[in-house]
Amino acid sequence: MTLRIPRGRRGVTLLDLIVVLVLLPVLLLTASCWRRTNHGSSNRVKCASNLRQIGQAILLYSNENGGAYPRTTAGTGETITPVWGTGITSSKPFEDGGPQPNDVAAAMFLLLRTQDITSEVFTCPSSNAEKDTFGGGANAAINRSNFTDLKKNLAYSYQNPYPNDGALRRKFELNNKISAEFAVASDMNPGVKGDNDNVLAVTSTSSAQQMKQGNSNNHDQDGQNVLYGDGHVEFQQNPFVGVQRDNIFTARTGDKPNPKTELIVASPYDANDSILLPTDD
Repeated sequence: MTLRIPRGRRGVTLLDLIVVLVLLPVLLLTASCWRRTNHGSSNRVKCASNLRQIGQAILLYSNENGGAYPRTTAGTGETITPVWGTGITSSKPFEDGGPQPNDVAAAMFLLLRTQDITSEVFTCPSSNAEKDTFGGGANAAINRSNFTDLKKNLAYSYQNPYPNDGALRRKFELNNKISAEFAVASDMNPGVKGDNDNVLAVTSTSSAQQMKQGNSNNHDQDGQNVLYGDGHVEFQQNPFVGVQRDNIFTARTGDKPNPKTELIVASPYDANDSILLPTDD
């Protein structure tokens, strides 16, 4: 008996195998990139939603406090150095034993004490942050004055609400009358100490690759979500945004933005200067 192969059909040839072997890695890589891109886009949307909720909580807080945005005890003088992460277990953020003066993170934590917002909102889904459990047990936010562990529980930076005397003379106020384009909060300031982190090394004309040094680590240094004074959130590919398009992660030291003299841990310079803190250093 003779086996006949029907016309129009043939076995797998060597050429077929070569084509499959060449195309398969390309297809797998494309699929992987597609999944990674979609996952990153989804996280950016969730992150933007978090910042919008923070913005709404800030607005509610200001409505209950004469228009002022949240802050705890403030210092006075020509030099004000912001801090963060102090007075964690104190139940009284405005009294002795509470956070040190000028604590930016404690200012943000006031939202957890006074507004209908959860600790998960302060964790960007693209970061390694975990929601604060306030020490477990019955230790709710109202019994504390700061995030338990900033490295773990906070993925966003907030406008430093503690001006020095010079900033006050230049009309700095953080309240519900700020400009619509004023940068109020964003993904965490990358600082200067991590791998490829140096917000002081970038300028508005830096290349896209160089600009990564000045972008938040939350989104692989591709950019950051920014919350503005009117409550809207945008994903920005560099930190040179806001009222005067200067670096929102640094403070100016003069009337014109100058990368050579900007500071990273400082008071805002004037009413238009954003300096979002803390950093992730």
